[in-house]
Amino acid sequence: MFSMNISIVIIRRIALSAGVWFLMAYATSAAQAANPLPIADAHVHYSHDSVEMTPPERVIEIMRSANLKFALVSSSDDNGTQLLSDLAPELIVPGLRPYRRRGEMRTWFTDKGALEYVETLLAKNKYASIGEFHLYGKDAELKIPKRIVELAEEYNLILHAHSDADAVERLLAQSETVRVIWAHSGFDSPEAISEMLTKHDRLWADLAFRSDVGSGGSLSQDWRQLFADHPDRMMLGTDTYTPERMYFIPEHAAGAREWLNTLPANLAENVAWKNAFDLIMPVWNKNRSSDKVAVKSSTPGDSCELNAQDTAVLLKNEQFKVVLRSQSTLKVSEPATVLATVCGDVTQITAFNVDATMPAHGHGTNYTPKVSVEQLTDNTAIYKLDGIVLHMPGTWQWQVEISDNDGSESLTQDFVLE
Repeated sequence: MFSMNISIVIIRRIALSAGVWFLMAYATSAAQAANPLPIADAHVHYSHDSVEMTPPERVIEIMRSANLKFALVSSSDDNGTQLLSDLAPELIVPGLRPYRRRGEMRTWFTDKGALEYVETLLAKNKYASIGEFHLYGKDAELKIPKRIVELAEEYNLILHAHSDADAVERLLAQSETVRVIWAHSGFDSPEAISEMLTKHDRLWADLAFRSDVGSGGSLSQDWRQLFADHPDRMMLGTDTYTPERMYFIPEHAAGAREWLNTLPANLAENVAWKNAFDLIMPVWNKNRSSDKVAVKSSTPGDSCELNAQDTAVLLKNEQFKVVLRSQSTLKVSEPATVLATVCGDVTQITAFNVDATMPAHGHGTNYTPKVSVEQLTDNTAIYKLDGIVLHMPGTWQWQVEISDNDGSESLTQDFVLE
């Protein structure tokens, strides 16, 4: 009888413990449902076809329903990013993708127009990153990617690279300060990702489109080890590379929370949003308060009107006026810098090219000038042309080509070099 009473007491204690455990688990689950872990989505696109399918107001609703702390958004073209940023500046961090339309991921790094597109937008808007862009192996050392690294340094921007490890290392080697987010973690194994993060302290990795992470709500030991070894370098991303994936953002966030909840709380918070926040937000806060872009038309040489003392050359048609002003007297075979002031609807310009030729001789210059954007307002743009060399005296002709989404405009004007 005595042993029976002990058994009854033990059974009651076990039942009570189980009940307490059940209530605690239920309370935890309820708390998580009521206050879901915030998510920073570091890999979102809102490209031209997505804009046509889903209004920006609906996109913001979707993001808020997922309890996003913020989203790093880049788009092809940039219009989608700007629509979201204007609508919810507290939620959207703009990134600048070098793609004007879909289909440029395999050509942008050899396309001069893509670089000019990036430079034009950097002079107009403010961003936290350049990318996501696709780049592999030794292509990272081509002229245009190298210039992208320079622009990242100049404008305090993070590079977002969809690349193999080789290209990432080549990008990092070009600068002592540039930081890189490795899109999709290169689709590499946890061991390979860990090796890269150990080797490069200016490298972070996102987990966009990595269905192998947290499959079924649990983490394999190799992923768990990666997070433990690099607690401040991994971040989340959805990758809305097609229009319909925009609606996947809440589902992706909910799925990530399942396996994040199996990690220690501090580590889960880091991966969920804090790593992305600590890297991206200081950059964005600094850049959006900077006065580097959108310079007003108040500096010498920014007018498209000539006066009697002006030695500039004026080119014009129905759409644009272009004034070319040399910073010093043009001389035979001496490199010169020319400022090109463009007046008109300059916000639509996607490429600006200048050349000088001698029509009577059937040839042009021996060197191609480097074109960069100096200033940009709603109706005036100033381009800097470095390295113009006119190698012989005679009658020359300025040839200006201005491109937008509807085509291109050509302007010409003769001048004499003595």
